[in-house]
Amino acid sequence: MSETDSFIEEVTEEVRKDQLYGYYKKYGWIAGLLIVLIVGGAVYLEWSKSQAQAAAQMRGDAIAAALEKTDTADRVAALESIATDTDASFALISLQKAAVLAEDGQKEAALSTLDTLKDNAQAPQIYRDMAQFKALVLRGKDMDQGPRMAALEALAAPGSAFRPLALEQIAVAKLDAGDVKGAIAQLSQLLNEPQVSRELRQRAVQLLVSLGGEIPAISQLLSGTETAQ
Repeated sequence: MSETDSFIEEVTEEVRKDQLYGYYKKYGWIAGLLIVLIVGGAVYLEWSKSQAQAAAQMRGDAIAAALEKTDTADRVAALESIATDTDASFALISLQKAAVLAEDGQKEAALSTLDTLKDNAQAPQIYRDMAQFKALVLRGKDMDQGPRMAALEALAAPGSAFRPLALEQIAVAKLDAGDVKGAIAQLSQLLNEPQVSRELRQRAVQLLVSLGGEIPAISQLLSGTETAQ
């Protein structure tokens, strides 16, 4: 390489450095701002998570303290005094309140609480479905058979979190209506469901046996129960 070519290359390199330095002076603050935003965002997310966890812990402790009270009115008042910053936390408090009222025999007050939650469009769907299911169980055979079955069948739709429990209640509803064969068929279907807890399976087997039904073979494998004679 000639001295001229070497000189031109060195000059070109210096020009490039000057250009890069110029770009850095002109636009470097943007990169700095992006770094600050990224780091700040990460810190804020971690802070938000810790705050949410702390709030949930405090709420859980407050619920536990409320449920330890001996008087029902005191328990309800304590539950109602708990601060709720989300629709989910409000729904959880409502379910606890309804359970306390139902346990005390205040059926209508419990149903009112459950129905209010069920109709609350802002509450998460899982809590609305839970409120509806609990209300259906609490009303039982006091509810007209048509609306009762329609509501239970909606909760028993494939993919529903309450499908197994709703199937059990459909069997109970049919039995309340005097449809023993229908109840047996429903229980047999329930026992062949893949997502059934051990406790629910045992209840279904016991009811099926008491009605004179036969336990499906697949259920015997899952529960270890002998076929009813």
